Amino acid sequence: MVKIDPHGTGGLLARILLLLGAVLFPLGLILPMIETQSFLIFKERYSLVQSIDALVQSRDYALAGVIALFSILFPTAKFATLAWLNLGPRPMMSASALKLLEMLGKWSMMDVFVLALIVVSLSSNGLARALTQPGLYAFAVSALMFMLASGLIARDLEHPAPLDPEPPLA
Repeated sequence: MVKIDPHGTGGLLARILLLLGAVLFPLGLILPMIETQSFLIFKERYSLVQSIDALVQSRDYALAGVIALFSILFPTAKFATLAWLNLGPRPMMSASALKLLEMLGKWSMMDVFVLALIVVSLSSNGLARALTQPGLYAFAVSALMFMLASGLIARDLEHPAPLDPEPPLA
């Protein structure tokens, strides 16, 4: 009888990291990420979804599309791939799944980097100031959770644990 890890590729820790990331990711999208303050009086808070909507309203479709691609679509695709790899049966795992995981992993922190650049650029202006808000932290931690889970799952795909041999018949 072959024993199969009930927690899938990456094990229980990967499953916990995926669950935490899945909870924090939508919070990171809808909670305010940045608060801007102009002339010490005017304050505005922006979530990622609100920022994309504002770009669409101002007809800056290219920038809205790039931000949506790297901040919503890539992380969602990465989560779906990681969940499939963690929950699916091991015979389904293949070299192509590992390549897909590696490709998505290359972009995993790009969205957080872009948001950090926005905060730095707004903070460097003498007339305006940008402060980080809880949404940015939820978003960054979700990206970190997905990255750690990805590492565990990739490790198991590259070096699968040997299957238990069948016990000898008595």
